[in-house]
Amino acid sequence: MKSSKSVMVGLGSICAMSISFLVLGGDAAGADPEGAGKAKSATAAAGTADKEKPGKAAAPSAPVVALEADGVTFGSSADDVAKLYDRWWDKHFVLKYRKVNPGPKMKELDFELAEKKKILRRIAVFDGRTSFDKSAFREEFEHNNGETMTSVKVVRPAGEGSTKGVSYTRRFFFFQDKLWKIYDEYKLEAQGLLGADFKEATARVEASAGAGAKRTRSPDSKYESVTLDAGQTRVRVVKLADDRVAIVRVDSALAKDVLDRRALQAKEPENELDEDIQAIVR
Repeated sequence: MKSSKSVMVGLGSICAMSISFLVLGGDAAGADPEGAGKAKSATAAAGTADKEKPGKAAAPSAPVVALEADGVTFGSSADDVAKLYDRWWDKHFVLKYRKVNPGPKMKELDFELAEKKKILRRIAVFDGRTSFDKSAFREEFEHNNGETMTSVKVVRPAGEGSTKGVSYTRRFFFFQDKLWKIYDEYKLEAQGLLGADFKEATARVEASAGAGAKRTRSPDSKYESVTLDAGQTRVRVVKLADDRVAIVRVDSALAKDVLDRRALQAKEPENELDEDIQAIVR
C-alpha cells in the first residue's frame, strides 16, 4: 500500500505540473500558442502586403515553421537541458499513467520514464576517435576542443491539416558545457512539416526566420546548405540527402568562441613541432 500511495502521489504531481515550454514550438505536446499566433500574424501581414501591390498577383507564401526551441536557451548546461526535458517527459507520460492501475504495469511505466530521462544525461565527449566520426554531422564538432553532445529522438505535431506527428532527432552541442548549437534532423515528405525537397524546406525556414534574416555564406562543407544570419543567431539548412535535411541553429557569439578555440588548437601541434626542431638544431 505504501508503494501504491507513493506512485499515485507522484502521478498527481505530474498531472498538476504546469509545463510552460513546448520544445521547438510544440514537440509531441501541441503547438506553442504564442509562437503560432506570431507565425500566423507574420503570414497574414505578408499576404496583405502582397495584395496591396498594384498590378502584381500575390505569390503563395511558404508555410511558417516554428524554429525556436522554446524553453531551451543558448548558454545552458547539459544538465539544464536534461532537467528541462525531464518535465517534458513527465507531461508526455501523463496519458499513459491514466490508462493503468497501480501494480506491475505502473512499475513498467516508472522504469520506462526513468530510462527516457537518462537519454540526455548520456554525454558524448569528443576527445578522440568516436563512432560519430563517420556520421552525417561529423562537420559539426571537433575533437579535443572542450566540445560535447547529447541527443534525443522526439515527436512534434505535423503541419496544419495533418494529424500525423513528425519524428525527428535533436542534437545539442556544447562548448565547455555551454549550449551553442542545436541540430535537428528531419525526413522530407510532400505533406510533411518542411515539404518534399531541399528547396521547399529552405523556403519554409527562410519564411520562418523573419524579415531581418539575410542569406550569408555557408561554411565549407561536402553538403549543400543555405545559411541565414539573424544577428544573435544563425540558421542553416543542410541537405543530407534527397529526402533528409538538418536545421542547424547556433548562437553567433558562442560560435565565435568555438571557432576561435578550434583555430588555436590547430596551431598548437605546429608550435610543438617547431620547438622539437629547435631543440635538434641546438
